Amino acid sequence: MNWKESPLLNENKLESLTKFIKANEVSSKVQEIFKDILEVETNRDFLTIDHNQRKVNVNMSLSTFERIQLSKLLSLTFPYSNISSSFHDIFPLKEDKVTQVVEELSTKGFHVCENLLEEEVCNNLITEIEKITFHTKKSTKKITGLNALNVSSISGNTAWATNQQDLLKIKEVQEIAFDESLLNLVGQFLGAEPVLCQTNCWWSVANSTHRSNLSANAQLFHQDTEYLKFVKVFVYLTDVEKENGPHQYVQGTSTTAQDALGGDYRPSNRVKDQDVEGLFGKENILTFTGKKGSVIIEDTFGLHKGTPVEEGSRLLLQLEYCNSLYFHAGYSFGLEGLLPEAYILAEKYPRIFSNFTKDVSSLNEAKFLHFNSRTIVQKIKDRIKRFL
Repeated sequence: MNWKESPLLNENKLESLTKFIKANEVSSKVQEIFKDILEVETNRDFLTIDHNQRKVNVNMSLSTFERIQLSKLLSLTFPYSNISSSFHDIFPLKEDKVTQVVEELSTKGFHVCENLLEEEVCNNLITEIEKITFHTKKSTKKITGLNALNVSSISGNTAWATNQQDLLKIKEVQEIAFDESLLNLVGQFLGAEPVLCQTNCWWSVANSTHRSNLSANAQLFHQDTEYLKFVKVFVYLTDVEKENGPHQYVQGTSTTAQDALGGDYRPSNRVKDQDVEGLFGKENILTFTGKKGSVIIEDTFGLHKGTPVEEGSRLLLQLEYCNSLYFHAGYSFGLEGLLPEAYILAEKYPRIFSNFTKDVSSLNEAKFLHFNSRTIVQKIKDRIKRFL
């Protein structure tokens, strides 16, 4: 299929896309990938377990410039327009603030909102999160009843929420995820109607400083590459000081890191602190400490990491939005547990809910086992690493 034959394109979109491709001399490679994106969007192949595995070579072959071009093509295909939502009280950002955040995301790569969420909202989130199951990396054992008092008993540094559907059922999570200001902020930054692709939550503790453990738990500098263009919203649900594992970000690297690191570097690689300091300057490595309720909005295609916890623990909630589920490797959502206002939003803006499916329970469980099961050989290697 030629991309021009896609059922997703009307006459006006075809004209805009053709003009952009001609004016910007878009390569045949980018056009071929764009055709594949349209096919995936049409048949919803992004819901299959092995979708990412089949697309990973495409993902790793892209330059930053090619990602930008593909994102522009997606902006013309799924253009952003103002989103009206009944959720607009829990995430208090005024219109002028939204404009500022979008500008900072496009230049620095991040914006920090200190003490944005009220204490009651955070406490309600914590209470509900304590009811869901967690797991450690590459383990299918589900852990229940985790809280600040017992989380240090886990194996490894991090325990992740097992099922993002459990998180989305929490009232306050929906009120944040579907907040009118946040959806419009994200849409303006992406340049396209946003897709809610992920909710996540994890506890971090001080159990291991081995490089393999730090790498597996995103505690070494790296770029996220799960989508073409995306933005993450991190919510601190505990006070995070220097010893509690604050998030770090290298400002300005969302458009420069890949080219600057050059050579054999691929965006999926982990990067040593000294290499980051040498290339980008120590002054550009920012550490985000903050009180419970503080929010970091970030383009994590820029270099970032969660620093290892030295004392206590850290609980963090994450939401993620993208311009397309192409490359999708994560879990999905279902309509079960949605608030009435969210159903109305889904009817008005179905693209926001592209990662929702009727078969979410079986699909997420199958993905959980696929992502976290370990062979005997892998388990032996993991044990050996602990002594290296």
